[in-house]
Parts: sequence; structure tokens; C-alpha cells
Amino acid sequence: MHSAAGVVFKSTTVEWPTDKAVYDALDREFHFNYDPCPSDATEDGLATLFVPWHGLRCWVNPPYGRIIRRWVERAHEAEVAVFLLPARTDTSWFAYCLEHATEIRFVRGRLKFGGAKNSAPFPSVIVIFKDGGK
Repeated sequence: MHSAAGVVFKSTTVEWPTDKAVYDALDREFHFNYDPCPSDATEDGLATLFVPWHGLRCWVNPPYGRIIRRWVERAHEAEVAVFLLPARTDTSWFAYCLEHATEIRFVRGRLKFGGAKNSAPFPSVIVIFKDGGK
């Protein structure tokens, strides 16, 4: 028998494509010129070591899961790195964000990812690193 909590907090995917309106609003503010993990999966920014983020204005909506910390640790390379992440305040990667991020914006309500009809089963946060963070 499965507990209700196990069903609510478990996801069948780590891929959560960004809603166009969310991306467009942040792009108007930050003027992105690089997306290391586009939703069409043409590139894996962590595996592509020959693409440094130095001087770039990165939009990063990484695959969600244990690997998130490896993504946020790359933020120091960028001029600006803006992450869309699940608001998992009890994780070590979130503690890293608290220490190094320039700004953290909690998203009100639940986002709808990739044109989905239903909202995500988790809250989201926008984490902004400028010039490598604090």
C-alpha cells in the first residue's frame, strides 16, 4: 500500500519545460544569451565542458533531481545566471543558493510547465546570481 504523501511528492519526470510567459518576462529583464539546458534537449550544459558560462547571461531551468546542485554551482561562471527551480528549502543546494545568490524570488502559486493543463505538484523559486553571486 502506498501513502498519499508518496504519491503527491513523487514525479515521473525530472524535465519541466518552462512556460513561455515566465521565460519571456525574465528575458525582458535579464536579456539572456545562453540556455545550457533547453527544453528541446539539444545540449547538456554540464556535459558540455567546452562551453564556459563566463560573460554569459544564462537562463537555466535544469532537470530537477539530485543533480540540481551541480547546476547551481556553475552559476559563479556567468555574468548573470537565472534559475527556475523547485522551492526545496530543506536541501543542501538551496542552502548554497542562500549563501551565494544575489536574489531569490519565491513564485506565488504553482506554475504550469510546458503548456500543461495542471499546475506543478511543487512550488517554484527564481534564483538569480549576478557576477558569480555574493
